[in-house]
Amino acid sequence: MVSIPVLTMGYVVDNEGRAALIAEKEKKLMAVTRLLDAALGDTFNQPMTLPRSQQITALNHQLSDTTEHIAQAFPGIGAGYYHRKLDAIITYAPQAQYKSNVGVTIAPEHPGRAVMASREPRVYSGKQVRGHILNAMIPIVRHGEVQGYIWANELSEDISLQAERLDWNIVMVLSVGLLLSLLLIVLASRRFSASIDVITHGLDNLAQDHHTRLPELPGEMGKISHSVNMLAQTLRETQTLNDLIIENAADGVIAVDKQGRVTTMNPAAEHITGYSLQELLGKPYSSIFIDTGFDSPVLETLQQGTGHVALEISFPARERTIEISVTTSQIHNARGELIGALVIFSDLTARKESQRRLAQTERLATLGELMAGVAHEVRNPLTAIKGYAQILKQHDLQPAHQQYLAVILKEIDSINRVIQQLLDFARPRRGLWQPVHLNQLLDECLVLIQTSGLEARIHFASHYDSSLPPIDADGELLKQVLLNILINAVQAISARGNITIRTLRWDDAHQAIAIQDDGCGIAPEHQKKIFDPFFTTKASGTGLGLALSQRIINAHHGDIQLVSQPGHGATFTLILPLHFQGTQPL
Repeated sequence: MVSIPVLTMGYVVDNEGRAALIAEKEKKLMAVTRLLDAALGDTFNQPMTLPRSQQITALNHQLSDTTEHIAQAFPGIGAGYYHRKLDAIITYAPQAQYKSNVGVTIAPEHPGRAVMASREPRVYSGKQVRGHILNAMIPIVRHGEVQGYIWANELSEDISLQAERLDWNIVMVLSVGLLLSLLLIVLASRRFSASIDVITHGLDNLAQDHHTRLPELPGEMGKISHSVNMLAQTLRETQTLNDLIIENAADGVIAVDKQGRVTTMNPAAEHITGYSLQELLGKPYSSIFIDTGFDSPVLETLQQGTGHVALEISFPARERTIEISVTTSQIHNARGELIGALVIFSDLTARKESQRRLAQTERLATLGELMAGVAHEVRNPLTAIKGYAQILKQHDLQPAHQQYLAVILKEIDSINRVIQQLLDFARPRRGLWQPVHLNQLLDECLVLIQTSGLEARIHFASHYDSSLPPIDADGELLKQVLLNILINAVQAISARGNITIRTLRWDDAHQAIAIQDDGCGIAPEHQKKIFDPFFTTKASGTGLGLALSQRIINAHHGDIQLVSQPGHGATFTLILPLHFQGTQPL
């Protein structure tokens, strides 16, 4: 857009400049001929009786100084007189170069003869006596008679050199001007493009957020940004009540079009699913369920027309699977045409977890009462059996009987330990709450569990957050939980392996302990049962260790989380609050 007009202008200027240069040269040469004509006077009209050659010599001697003087005043100009009757060149200046041409007769087709014949001045460009020249010629008219003609010429080569310098200057000026223009255009276009990018980005954001406001921009772009801001303000002011209700609803709302692409997603849906409207808008809703095997109810409603009401499903959110209640329906426009589908859902995960924990607490309470009664009824006769067995061992000294009695006493002690575990599980008591450092507590547990035999086949790695403050807890009970989980981790490693222990700040109000092993792992079907009383996969286990551990953590208002894959180990994470007011029965 800039180069073509500039180059066209340069071409026109160049042609006009050449024409002006030629016109100036013609005027200059004509002026020289007029000077020569004025200086000639009536010399050619004087009668001479000498022979032709002597007349030429006499006239040359008379006029050569005048011609030379005028020619020197105009460097590069060749000038002289031609006598018609003598048919010869009388003078040709500068003499140093063209004196040899004096006495020469011009050719019949020479334009000087046409000047003498027509009595009209003429400018001719072409090859003549001096060479290729631009020649200005005027007739010498005295007393009504043409006596010859006067010429003044300049080499075409000199004129071409001047024209080339003119061309070069024009090219340089045009080049500099074009470069400056392009530079200014680039700077202006970058500034313009930057403003366009700001407006485009703002419009993209405005499509998703009507609270978007463009910055103030200079020039015409400022008027556009101001208009966009006014439009955004109008959109905000005219936003419908239904849109406001959806945006502020506690339940999640997601809408898809006929092709299953996401068109609407309210903040509650973003919070529940972990996905943002910006990353899903315009994309297929099914793309977030790739490789999950999840069948979306809203897509089913879109394709088959089957609506759902309060359907409880497991939904694969961004970071975890959650339990939600969904209601779906198709969306039709005013003409009854299908334009998409809508799903409204609420998060049931916390409610389901609370219900599960409440049910488990009720089961544990009932089971605890039963176990306390059973333990009491078993322990009384067991005490009598142990007493009589000890009496027999003291009085019956037969080696075989001594061996049998030792086995009986050992098994009674084993039963007593199980009964004590049952009583510990069933008997509520109040904890001793005091400041506890988790890092120090873990070090004490590791001292108890690390033996020379274990260190030979299991590597214990500790990564503590030294900035963690103490928490309010019962240290002895937490130590019982940690020892229980560490012993399970050791038993899960059959040969050689690693156990990694970390402490970290979970959030502003909680700290966490993560115990990870690379043992055999826990099967998925067992992961929901491991905290149930009496569930165990060990041949000699009682199934009370993790149940009691969970009860202790729940009493601290904390939580135990498990992540495990068979063959890839397991990670138990204990989440504990920093502060706990009052005491809690355990």
